[in-house]
Amino acid sequence: MKAGIFTNCFKDKTWEEVCRFSSEVGLTVLEVGAGALNGKSHCDPAEIMKDDADVKKFLKTAETHGVEIGSLSCMANCLHPNRKIADEQIKDLEAVIEFASKIGVSVINGFAGCPGAAEDDPYPNWIGLAYPPEFAAYYKWQWDKKIIPFWKEMGVKLKKHKIRFGFEMHPGDSVYNTRTLLKLHDAVGDVVGCCLDCTHLFWQQIDPLKVIPKIGELIVNFHAQDSSINEIIADYDGVLDPKDYEDFNNRAWNFKLVGYGHGEEFWKKVVAALRLAGYDGPLSVEHQDPTMSQKEGFKKASEFLNRIIFHEPAGKVIY
Repeated sequence: MKAGIFTNCFKDKTWEEVCRFSSEVGLTVLEVGAGALNGKSHCDPAEIMKDDADVKKFLKTAETHGVEIGSLSCMANCLHPNRKIADEQIKDLEAVIEFASKIGVSVINGFAGCPGAAEDDPYPNWIGLAYPPEFAAYYKWQWDKKIIPFWKEMGVKLKKHKIRFGFEMHPGDSVYNTRTLLKLHDAVGDVVGCCLDCTHLFWQQIDPLKVIPKIGELIVNFHAQDSSINEIIADYDGVLDPKDYEDFNNRAWNFKLVGYGHGEEFWKKVVAALRLAGYDGPLSVEHQDPTMSQKEGFKKASEFLNRIIFHEPAGKVIY
């Protein structure tokens, strides 16, 4: 296992700056944001691929700073009912797939997407209830006509390039819990993996320690991020909360740096569960905690993770 960093937190930095910072704080495997909602400030695959020399320079920059590229991320809504928005994000995803293949990266992370509720619906529609009765029909239409067909088609391209796609379970997206992840996997096949992020599981009252053995070999990437519930608000208002993430004191739940929502004992159990499930890949720190600076947060996360992860392969039990 290695402690890494999800570069979506550095939309204002160049590739050189991202690599240097990651090396300095001891997070040496990068999950590189490369388009759509992640932006392209330090990685624009289509632009980089115009010249093989630029591809080599991109890889050399990482090597120079002693960091490696573990995966690429393209958090997008390729199912957006606005065709212009969808086409732009699909274009980004296809560029990321080609770029990953060119630089030898076998994992891309992202969202399944959220379509409208009908063919003429102009806006994404996330359906979480079966009532009123028509909601169930809309939900079925989304999966049968939009979600599964799109990912079956995209799955062919991913398979061609020998890439697995790590779907992050994220409310607001079609894949937001274990059931919906497995539903997509069953329909599309083994190119469907999971970028496991406990953050949104916690506030949905889903136990990651139960999820990890359930999805096992589907885990292709891991986001080391935490969250906490503001029980004063949640007790009377529930946890579905559209308030701005910076409205920290008035939200029902908030992002926390890994280890600051759940303690070290819990995270050690997560690390052990990942090992038992067969995952020995990077743990990518995602830092969206408003209580501390970017630099301090990543330093603390690096110290925390490097202390609790397994740095060597498992040994044999001797008795």
